[in-house]
Parts: sequence; C-alpha cells; structure tokens
Amino acid sequence: MALAENKGSWGRKRDSGTREVLRDRYRIFLSSPIPHMDSGENRAYQVEDLRDPVSRLYAIVVDPSIPYRDEMAQRMTSRSVSGILELHAHGVVQFDDTDYRYVFVFDQPLHGRAFSEGTPLTEQEVLGKIVPRLIDTITDLHSRGLAHRGIRADNLFLREKGRLGLVLGEAVTNPAGSLQPAVYEPLESANAMPHGRGELNPAADVYALGVLIVHLLGGVLPGQGRQAVDLYKAKLQQGTYAVLVPKIQASSRAGFLLAGLLNDDITRRWNLEVLKRWRDGVYERPRPGFGDRRAPGPIAFDDQEFVSPRLLAQALTERPSLGYSILENGKLESWVRNSLNDKEAAVRIGEILTRSTGLTRGMRRNEIQAISRAAAILDHQGALWYRDITFSRGGMGSLLAYGFRKGGALKNTLAELLESGLLPDVVFTDQNRMTKEKKKEDSWMKIGAAADCFEYMEKWKHLGFGLERCLYELNPTLSCLSPSLDGAYVRDVGQLLEILETKALQMDGKINPFDRHIAAFVAARTRSVSKHFSRLAALPQGSIDYTISLLNLFARLQNLLKPGPLPGLSLWFGQAIEPLIQKIHSEMRRELVRAKYERVKDSGNLEKILIELDLKNHIIRDASEYDQAIKAFIAVDNGIEALEKGSDYRKLAAQKYGHWIASVLSISVLFASMGLSYMYFIR
Repeated sequence: MALAENKGSWGRKRDSGTREVLRDRYRIFLSSPIPHMDSGENRAYQVEDLRDPVSRLYAIVVDPSIPYRDEMAQRMTSRSVSGILELHAHGVVQFDDTDYRYVFVFDQPLHGRAFSEGTPLTEQEVLGKIVPRLIDTITDLHSRGLAHRGIRADNLFLREKGRLGLVLGEAVTNPAGSLQPAVYEPLESANAMPHGRGELNPAADVYALGVLIVHLLGGVLPGQGRQAVDLYKAKLQQGTYAVLVPKIQASSRAGFLLAGLLNDDITRRWNLEVLKRWRDGVYERPRPGFGDRRAPGPIAFDDQEFVSPRLLAQALTERPSLGYSILENGKLESWVRNSLNDKEAAVRIGEILTRSTGLTRGMRRNEIQAISRAAAILDHQGALWYRDITFSRGGMGSLLAYGFRKGGALKNTLAELLESGLLPDVVFTDQNRMTKEKKKEDSWMKIGAAADCFEYMEKWKHLGFGLERCLYELNPTLSCLSPSLDGAYVRDVGQLLEILETKALQMDGKINPFDRHIAAFVAARTRSVSKHFSRLAALPQGSIDYTISLLNLFARLQNLLKPGPLPGLSLWFGQAIEPLIQKIHSEMRRELVRAKYERVKDSGNLEKILIELDLKNHIIRDASEYDQAIKAFIAVDNGIEALEKGSDYRKLAAQKYGHWIASVLSISVLFASMGLSYMYFIR
C-alpha cells in the first residue's frame, strides 16, 4: 500500500498550482497564522476551501519532530465523531521545492472558547448542557475503541452561540495527554512526564471529565499552584475526590457524579453505561475512592512510615541510594511478603539484588536500576521511573521523540535506559505478573520492541542503529529529523528520496544523503533492505567496500520506491565515487572510469551507473596491475644494481691485473738493466 501511494502521489512532479493545497481542495496560508488556535508547539493557520469558499476552517501544521496520533486521525476522517471539531482532511502539503509539511484541517469554532479562566459556570450550565454533550461524544469515541485524551477546560469551543453549539477540540496533532494539566491525569499517568503519558484507555477520559466539572464549577484549575508530584502524592494518600471536590460548592447530584468519575480505582470508576443512566436521570450513589491501597503494617523509610506501596515507590525514586539499603537488608522483601501478603511480588523483589550483584557498570547505576525494578513492582499501575524520566504504558515512543527535540541530559538518560537491558527485563517480569493474574493489559512497552531497541543500542556506533533507530521504530508517524532535510516533513522513504533528489540537483550533488537519522529512518521504514545495513555495519566507514555497499543500497531503494530517473542523486554518486577513482593508480584507467560515468550519469539510473562503471573490478584489476608493475620494477631495479655491481668488480680486477703486469714489466726491465750493466762492466 505504501509503495502504491508513493508511485501515485509522489511519483509525479507537482506544479505550482498544487502547492500549498491539501487533497486538491484546502489551501493553507502560512502568511495568516491563528495563534489562539495553536496546539502545543504546532501552529495554526487560515485555510480556504476551494470547493466551498464560505466555510470557516483552520489548519494545524505539525512540527516534524512531534509524533501525531495517526490511528485516531484515520478513524475520525473515515467517520466524523459527534461533538468534536470535525477533521476534514490530513496529509502532506508541499509549500516549496523541498518544503513539505504535515497538515490537519478542522472546522474553525466561530465563537471561541466556552470557558474563561476565573469565571465559574453554574451547575445548571455544566450538568444540564455541557456534561450530557460530552457524554455523547465520549460514548461515540469509546465505541470505536478510542480515547480522546484531551478533555480539559481550554479545549472546549463554541461552534455557534449558546451551549448547544459546544464542541470538544482536537487531540490528534500531539501525543496523547501531552497537553493536559497534570491534575487531569489519573493515577496511572499522573506521575509521568507530559510527553510520556501514553494512550491509556477510555477510562482516562471519564476521569478527565470529572476533573473538568470541578474546573468549570470552581472557575480555576484544580490544584492550581501545587507541583504535579505533590498532587500525585495527595491523590494516593486521600483519593482524588477528597483532594479536589471539597474545594467547590456542589449539590449532592454533582457530588454523586464526581464520586463516580473520580474514583482512583479504574475497576470502580463509572463506565459509560452508568454515565448514560445518570444522563437519563437514574442516579446511583457511588463509593468515593480513597487513593492507594493500604497495608496493615507500615514500613519505615527516610524517617517516615509508609502503608501505601505506590507512595513508597515514589519515595524510593526520590532517594534511590537510601532505597537500595532496604533492598540489601531485606526489609522491603519482608514487608511485601508479610504486610502486603504478596509472595509473588516478594520473590521478584528478592531477585533484584541477584541481578545487581557483581555488575561492573558502577554502584550508582546499579542502585538506579535496582530501584527502578523495585518501584515497577510496587507500582505496576503507574509510570515507570528511571533517573529523571517517567513514562506511562505506551508512552516511551513519544517521550523519546521529546528527548530528541530537547536533547541534553534527557536524551542521554533515555539512551542509557535503552542500552541497559532494564526495559526488556522489567517488561518481561510485568507480563509474567499479568499472565498469573489473568489480566489483559499492555505493559510499559511491547517486549519485542524493548528487546529490539536493546539490540539496536548494542550497535549504536553503526549507521542504521542506535538511539535514532529506536526513535523511528517506536514512532511510525515521525518525520525523518536529518539536518539534510532542513525541517521538511518526510513520512516514508519515497518522499525522502524525492527531497534528496531535489536538493542534490540544487547543490550539484554536494549533499550528505546518509547521516545517522537518514540511515535509521530508512532501516525502520524499509524492511527489505535490512541486509544492506548488516553489511555496512561489518565494514569500516570510508573503505572501498563500504562506499560501494552504500551506493548499492541507494540503487536498491530507487528500484523499490522511485524507479524513475534520479539525475540529482546520480550527481551525488559522482561525488561519492571520486575518492575511489583517486585510488586508481593508472591514469589511463582513471580517465576511462570517469568517461564511463559521464556517459551514463544522465540516465539517472543508479543501478545502471554501478553496473556500467564496474568500479570494484576496476580497482581490483588496477591493484593487481600495480602490484605486478611494482614487482617488475623491483626486478629491473635489482638487475641494474647487479650490473652496476658487476662493472665495478671488473674495473677493480682490471686495475689489479694492470698493476701486476706493470710490476712484472718493471722487474723485468730492472733485471734486463742489471744484466746489461753486468755485461757492460764484465766487458
């Protein structure tokens, strides 16, 4: 399906008439922002409906580093949800040659927000008009298995005058629950970082509805001025109802409703059937929740006594070194077994020290991991803690995206967590617990994803692996964040190739189309090329084999996703192979290879270029010929040296022989002279 989409909508060159337009209908005006409709870090703009110019619409342009909720968006466009700003369309819009953005188009509420902070609404308005409409909306959503995760006071709008025109704002352009004030989050996610709260389940919307009622009736944000962690502890100690409801004036009818909505025990919280009965006038008297369960006997820690396991878990994460001591001395295991009467959990607590003992990663890190495991056992319903990060079930992917956006210590901590092996261990233990308790719930993340990320982190030095690979595997809607793309939104590899092609043409092939982000994005989105990344990981970067393998990867991607000509990337090919050509010793062969490249580059076919150049064979043959030439040169050089050495010998021998002849002649002359003298004197 992805390939078909790519060939259809991305395989053709878009003319200027289709730019700035979504689905050939909605024109987006980036020059006309609507700041009051911004959604977190995503920006809102004016929209013109080319088929219905009188309609009032607005667009949210998604920041490419923020994962949106694709499943919810797809379901909302296939069938609108009553009582929510209608989502007309969403998709990629081209604004310039390489400027692509992901855009959502909604109805624009004509009469602004339904609530002004500091101005309480009457119980009649809230319970008689707002709540019944929201019950209908939540019912519609939940019937499709969706949770809105954005029910809050500043996300209520008036489509027309009067409360009858009330609509709930959008919740698809940001991670689930990330824009909610902490007080709106149930205990399952109240101690998680905003971008790590996860989808949760429809019961989270029921809880948020209860907090919304308190907010509207009181006129101010419940718990205003209190830190999120303090609110979380207060809810655990007293229960949400006791913390929030006494602050407002409410009738018994409202009190019954709030007691049902704000029950911290998800199994006792009102479901939709009870809510619908309440809407129809059948009032039930629920039992308010009282926060976390209590053990019959306390455990002493940090000069306090704890009877709540979840409060103890929170305290352990605040003082991990001190917490490690009650693990070592066995007090925690004993308390869990005897006071909580949970033998299975006590066994898991006891096993933590076994895993930590003897490890060489440093005492502090051992303590952190041990406390993370212990807290996950004591508070298996809440967020998972590690150093300065917390995330709820299903929230790891969006938190990792946030970590890349913010960088620094947060990103480093996430990397440490993923490479430590802690996550697969914790998730596996949690799944075993649910199996024994016969519960069907998702853990903090899927065991397969946790194990895969651990494997990717083991190969973090290689392109296509590491933290970037985890980022794209856990966030299917996230754009590629490579600096080479200059912020353009890229959802699949076909779009990636198209933008890289345009940039390569603009820059004469002088681009970097394969950094850590691009490599990880391609590896995560295109399974059929996984063997190429395994091959690249086994080769030293910059080597001949590495470069040729990289070029083969791009040729493969062209065949799979962009079978048309890619003249821009062909120019990059020329830049990439030039260092290899320079390694060829033979000037004649170098010119031959360059001539072949010039002859075939205009085809734009990367595979054809590789086949025609046959670069590796040329390099191998050149190396062989060069080796033979070196050997021949050495042989000749040795021969010359031998000849030179032989001539000198003969010259020396001649000199010696000449000296001997001269000596003999001299002696002969001497004797002759003596003989003549003798004869002369005798005579």
